[in-house]
This record gives sequence, C-alpha cells and structure tokens, in this order.
Amino acid sequence: MWCIRVRAGHRGQGISHALLAGAVDFARGYAAPAIEGYPLDNGGAKADRTAAYVGTRSLFERAGFMKAADTDSVVGGFPRVLMRLDLR
Repeated sequence: MWCIRVRAGHRGQGISHALLAGAVDFARGYAAPAIEGYPLDNGGAKADRTAAYVGTRSLFERAGFMKAADTDSVVGGFPRVLMRLDLR
C-alpha cells in the first residue's frame, strides 16, 4: 500500500481509513501473509497535502500496522517508514 489519494473536498471524512481497510481486506482475501505501507512519519505535525498521499504513520498504526523499519526516503520534509501488518 503505497498511495492513498482522496480528492480535495472529500478529505477529513475517514475515506483514507476506509481505503486502507479495503486494501487489508483485499490482501487477506488473497491469503497474503502481510501487507506493507511506506507512510510519512510526521509525528502529528501538519503535513502538506501533496506529500500526505503516501499516508501517515498514525493512519497505519490505527489500522494495526507496526513500524518495521526506517527508510532513507523523505516526503514533504518528513521521513517515510516501513509499516507492516502481519495477516497470518
């Protein structure tokens, strides 16, 4: 799961949460052992919406994902982390 895009005017309604939950359900449906994402770790700071298309660490944590590793990638001034949800 590397991109979550919600059109302006529809943000703040929980759509990102539903999209992430749908991706998890889809992966489970195909017996995937895990699903991963690479969100930015903004630590609760305001992130530019053009950078937040990758999702935020807190979004993934609320869906049960755990931080698996740091990365060298930076989006919008924030580091990206590898988040993983074990589906076994």
